[in-house]
Amino acid sequence: MRSRNLIWIGLCLLLLTACGSNEDTAAAKHSTEDKTNPQMKEEYDASREIEEAEAEKIEEKKGEVSASLATEAETDAAVEGDHTLTDHAEKSDSLAAYTNEEIEYARIWLQLGDNQNVDELNVRHIAKGEPLNPNAESSAVYPEDVIQLTGARLIDGSITYSGNGDGTINRYYVPLRWEKNTPDDFSEEDMKIFTESIITTTKLISIDPTEGEEVISLIEKINSES
Repeated sequence: MRSRNLIWIGLCLLLLTACGSNEDTAAAKHSTEDKTNPQMKEEYDASREIEEAEAEKIEEKKGEVSASLATEAETDAAVEGDHTLTDHAEKSDSLAAYTNEEIEYARIWLQLGDNQNVDELNVRHIAKGEPLNPNAESSAVYPEDVIQLTGARLIDGSITYSGNGDGTINRYYVPLRWEKNTPDDFSEEDMKIFTESIITTTKLISIDPTEGEEVISLIEKINSES
């Protein structure tokens, strides 16, 4: 009986010892946490303050750079605007005494003419519906009003075109002297096919806005006819 009690007491002591040990461990852990948590919190707060300060510095730097770029862009735009206005004024003044049509004729010839040093620049207006080859009954007709520029001599060449009003033209590659550009045995059907092909193969050309004495000199040589 006594031995049984002793065994029971031993078991109770063991249980009490284990419980005490668990409580001491928990207390020690709690004590460590109590000491550690404030320290970790302080370190976290300090780190966060440093990060926020660095972020503020970065944002301030971005703002300074953006402001600097904006100022440079405004300055460049102002300078460019001044140049553009100046150039426009000079261009307008240099050709102010001439009509848009005269300037157009001179610019087109300067860019596309075979001979730049013509003695005169003849301008002929051809109405819509007129035949490309006046000497052929089977000739196709112009689908729109066109203008033909020629020099005083055959060697000067010719340019036949219609304007689009946007700095471009539609060029018709019409021969100035048909008898020199078609075979002797050319039939009416051949002429019809040939002239129709000229209409369907016009070329869109952008004309350079040339300025200066070359344009003025050529304008002075214009001889306009209906």
